[in-house]
Formats: sequence, C-alpha cells, structure tokens
Amino acid sequence: MNTVIAAVCGFLLENQASIASSVIASASYDAIKKVFNFSALKKKISRFFVDEKQMEEYIRKICEESSINPHKPERDIEDIYETTTKSLYNSEVFEVIKEWILDNKDMINSSVNMSLKNESGFNIGIQKAQEIYNIQGDYNTKND
Repeated sequence: MNTVIAAVCGFLLENQASIASSVIASASYDAIKKVFNFSALKKKISRFFVDEKQMEEYIRKICEESSINPHKPERDIEDIYETTTKSLYNSEVFEVIKEWILDNKDMINSSVNMSLKNESGFNIGIQKAQEIYNIQGDYNTKND
C-alpha cells in the first residue's frame, strides 16, 4: 500500500512517477529526507503549524502513513493535518504541497536511483538480471 506522499506524487505526476512513487512508498521518512530537499516545503507550510516540531511530525506522517484515499489524496493530507495539529484543515496546505511536488518532479522521478548509505544490510540501486536461479543450498547448476 502507498504512503500518503507517494499517493500524492502518483496522483499529481500520473504515470511519470509510478515507479518513483513505489520507491517513495517503500522508503522510510529518514531515508526520503536524505534524498529529498524538504527545506523549501518546510518554509512554505510553516505558517500552518504552531512550531517546527509539529510541522516535522506532519511531514514524517505523510511520508510514512499508508494512504487511505489514493485517488483523492487531499483527504489523507487533510486527515493527517487535523490529527497532527488538532485544528481545522486549511485547503492551502494541499495546494502548497502540490506546488512543491510539481516544482520538484525531476527530483521525485529520479528517486528511483536514490543511493543511501546503509550501515547494515544491503543497498539496492538499479538491478538488471537475465537469468535468476533460486539456489537453496546447492550452488551447482544441474546441466546433465
């Protein structure tokens, strides 16, 4: 299931961002903020929040929570805004987020190739495979 930010990107950028929105949906907020520059968005939406902590929590939630309304992502933006701020939704919030996404569509589309430093586990960038064998203990191919 897509996160809210992935649903909004997919909705606004349509097919251009289908792969990118899948990558965004599977990444955590900490991973996304290493690739995306949220500073411009933060400047634009700061007026809708009491303080920076509340704004940061809102951005984290739209990046991590699953979208309930992928075909109408403004509803998710609204619901998360109201639960985070405990105040009535201002429709300008969605307009500001929409503008930021459209201004950064190249960055969003290029997120497919995001490269993150991973201290444990493994990194997956672009993978191409011609033949894949499911090897479970016997590493020799059987060419009899």
